[in-house]
Amino acid sequence: MTGVDEVWRLEVTGASTGCGFAVTPTRALTCAHLIAPGQRQCRVASLPGIRAVDVPSAFDSDVNPVPDVATIDIAGHPADAVAPMGPATRPAPGTILDLFGLPDRGQEGRRSQARVSGPSRTGEWLQIDAVHGHTAWVEPGFSGGAATDAATGLVVGMVVSADRSLAERSAWIIPNDTIVRCAPWLATVLADPLAGDPDYVAMLRSLDARRYTAALDRLPDLHSRHRRSSDLYYYWALVLLQGVRPANHSGEVIDGIERLLGEACRLDRGSAHAQALLALVREDYYGLRSLPVSGRDSHHDQATSRVSTGHAIEIVSHVPATECLTWRNLYRRSMG
Repeated sequence: MTGVDEVWRLEVTGASTGCGFAVTPTRALTCAHLIAPGQRQCRVASLPGIRAVDVPSAFDSDVNPVPDVATIDIAGHPADAVAPMGPATRPAPGTILDLFGLPDRGQEGRRSQARVSGPSRTGEWLQIDAVHGHTAWVEPGFSGGAATDAATGLVVGMVVSADRSLAERSAWIIPNDTIVRCAPWLATVLADPLAGDPDYVAMLRSLDARRYTAALDRLPDLHSRHRRSSDLYYYWALVLLQGVRPANHSGEVIDGIERLLGEACRLDRGSAHAQALLALVREDYYGLRSLPVSGRDSHHDQATSRVSTGHAIEIVSHVPATECLTWRNLYRRSMG
């Protein structure tokens, strides 16, 4: 069916069979019309066929037929097998979307591409049109499937309906900003798409285990999806240090780390942990060599008093520059 990196895609069987996608380890989204009125259970399976779960609750399509959103309980789903959710902002007209559906139950499934045309009459859905005439098109079995931005791989909506005329080759998705009105719990996920990205979760696990090469391998793909996230650049810098104090790195590596942390601070001027890490890198690398820090701000060391306990633990654990005043201040912060 799908690749092992897409186990967040689900097969949902209620009154009929369609798709869904895991958003958190306990909640997934699908279309309400797949669930019969009054039905309180349906079957959910991850598409590689390795797991099946009974789902005890879903919205009735009679209660909210438009925009046709259902939340289902998938408690126990693997924590790192969740969809890479995009922002709450809807995709602009012309955006190319990747689609996946299960029109033939038990088979491998089909992929398709579509182009966003514009909003529906009520504005709650978005019309999508076929990109290529020969592309497999949306039909029963695609409902509830994630619509992902082809450029970023992020989920920006859910397939809901298709024109019955094959000649028209038009369909509709429910964009994230509409879904969140029916599923308010989704707002927390959409507020920080980076935090909900499974590659980000995997990267943090590798970093925590000091598997720096594995963590680094995740970062280019994350950058393609979250280039506006300050924390992405902070963690990239932390990974590049490889658990070695800045003073032991080459000037070329330090230049790259400074650029990453500079971008992190530019994107979020309130990021105390990015500012503190930058201060520590500069204090250790330039201070040990008695080199001037011309053209570089020196106020970032004041940020240590605002660094959270968690980030302080993170920095002192991975950057062993114990002689530095910034490190000692962060160590005290790490003690709570």
